[in-house]
Amino acid sequence: MDIEFADSQLALIETERAADTKLPVAVIQSARQRLNVIRAAPDLRTMKNWKSLGLHARGSADSEHVVNLSPQWAMVLRLEEKNSAMTVIIKAMEEQAKGAA
Repeated sequence: MDIEFADSQLALIETERAADTKLPVAVIQSARQRLNVIRAAPDLRTMKNWKSLGLHARGSADSEHVVNLSPQWAMVLRLEEKNSAMTVIIKAMEEQAKGAA
């Protein structure tokens, strides 16, 4: 699958300037690993079957999904079909709200 970034700041995750994103190092490393797995996936069904990816739908929108990067962080992505090929658009890296103790 092809990967695009909705924000040029997010695209820095895959470069030497990843620290400019102000994300924790563990989140950057996990995001890079997940992006490699997503690139290797031939289709959405395969991505959903790879439990280690941690992909799940977000809300009622079928095109928006979340990949868990850590217990506190998630990568929000949108799937689009462009020229009969699936493209994954990375929308955001979000810190998840902690549950009540």
